[in-house]
Amino acid sequence: MTATRLLLAASASPWPGHVAIHEETAGTRVARLEANAALGDLVTPLAAGPTAIWDRAMALTVQLYSGHLASADETAVLAGANRVVVQTDAGGWEVIGFAEADLMSPGLYVLRQLLRGQQGTNAAVGTAAAGNRIAVLDARAVLASVPATWLGSAVGLRAYAGSADPMGTAFEADLALDPVLPLAPVHLRAVRDAASGGVALSWIRRSRADTGSWAVAEVPLDTPPEAYRIDILDGSSTVRSVETDVASATYAAAEQIADFGGLPPAFTYNVRQLSPLYGPGHAAIGTFNA
Repeated sequence: MTATRLLLAASASPWPGHVAIHEETAGTRVARLEANAALGDLVTPLAAGPTAIWDRAMALTVQLYSGHLASADETAVLAGANRVVVQTDAGGWEVIGFAEADLMSPGLYVLRQLLRGQQGTNAAVGTAAAGNRIAVLDARAVLASVPATWLGSAVGLRAYAGSADPMGTAFEADLALDPVLPLAPVHLRAVRDAASGGVALSWIRRSRADTGSWAVAEVPLDTPPEAYRIDILDGSSTVRSVETDVASATYAAAEQIADFGGLPPAFTYNVRQLSPLYGPGHAAIGTFNA
């Protein structure tokens, strides 16, 4: 059975020792937390930022309740060091890497040289208001494997803080489908053919089944069969949806005229890879300009 991961972190507890997390109905252990995690809040708002490159313009100001942060070499950050997870205004969680950590006062840090949307959270990159929660992703925070069947629902869990807490504390984990939805395609192109007036659309799919090898021609297909949905937009309204089983499509001149009353000088469109189990994946947004 396919599994995904759930982030679990313990705040300060009145009981010494570990915290065990169990599924409420079956009683199955999900994770064991050996120490209190470093938790905190955003002090200043965070705007959406770039992905796949260093964000050197924006800073992340956080107040930690406990714990300590330190700067790291950019190479180490690229390899996975220095990660925090931030609650976004949309309700998701974005993992952010940072190379610089400046201590301003006890527990107050300014983090710079950011890597946005790490660990598969690029679809969650967005604004985050002051006061939103953050957690430091170190050994004290546990990424527990859970069955994919839990996704898309609220799962009842119970935390037991050692032998002195026989009843435990019940809580719910609201697990979104985001971790198993197909990733947004990249390198979108839209080119009008001068002779026919049609617009050729193309893109490159992504995969969570990436082998990490530079030798392969393309990454493995992790949601077979291959399928995509293209939504053509007029402003915020969808005027046409097309499905295809290859990473390209043609928006014919006759279709453009039917949708816009003529050949439009510009339009936007979304491309989503389709999952046979979970439906449309994360959207890539493209723009055509004649």
